[in-house]
Amino acid sequence: MIYIYDILLNFNNDFYEFYEWEKGDSIYHVKRIPIFKVDTKLIEEILTKKIKIDDPIVTTMLNKTEIFESKKIKTLKYAALLTDSYRVIGILLDDNFKVSKVSDLLLDEALDAIEISERGVLKEITYNIIGSKKENNFLTRNEIRIKKCILTEIKNAYKEKDNLKLEYLYFEFFDKISSNIDEIYEKLMNSLSNEISEKHIKLYGLIRLANGKNKLSNLTN
Repeated sequence: MIYIYDILLNFNNDFYEFYEWEKGDSIYHVKRIPIFKVDTKLIEEILTKKIKIDDPIVTTMLNKTEIFESKKIKTLKYAALLTDSYRVIGILLDDNFKVSKVSDLLLDEALDAIEISERGVLKEITYNIIGSKKENNFLTRNEIRIKKCILTEIKNAYKEKDNLKLEYLYFEFFDKISSNIDEIYEKLMNSLSNEISEKHIKLYGLIRLANGKNKLSNLTN
C-alpha cells in the first residue's frame, strides 16, 4: 500500500477548494493516509453524487489513516486519498461504506500526492450511486452563505407579511417599485435560481447591515 505523510485535510459534507477553507473548519493534521490511483469518472461522481463503495478496497483502508490529535495519534476508520493523476481528493467513509465527507488538498501537497501515486497501479473500484447531491455543490462557500441569507430574509418577510421589507428588497435588487407582494416574492425567489451576481452581493450586504443595526438597537434599548 502506498501512503502519503504529513498533510492537511478538511473533511466536509460538501467539497471546498483549498482556498475556501476557513479558520473555523476542523482541519485534520494527517500523519499518514493511503492513496489510490483511480479513474476520473469515480472522482467526478463522488463530487456530484452520493456514493457507496462496494469493493474489497475498503478493508485495506481500515484504520490505516492516522491523524495527530491533542499530542496523540488517532486513527480514522475508513479514509483514503483518490487521484486520477490530475486532481486529488480525500474521502471519509461511514460504517456502511458510504462516502460521507470529502476534502481538497493544499496545492503543494496535492502535487506531492500525484507524484507518489505514480508508483501504484490503477484501481478499478466498484461502487453504487445511491442519490444525487444538492445543486449548490458548484457554488462557493461564500455564494452558499449569500444565497441562504437572502432566501431566509425573503421567506421570513413574506411569512410575517412585512410588505415594506419585501418592497425595499425588490427595489434594491431590480431598481423598480412595486406593491404587488406576491409578484415581488416570486421574482425575488426566482432570482436565486440563477448564479449569484453583484446584485445579490449588494443585497446581502444591506441585509447584514440592517440586521446588525437591529441587534445593536435591541442591546441598547
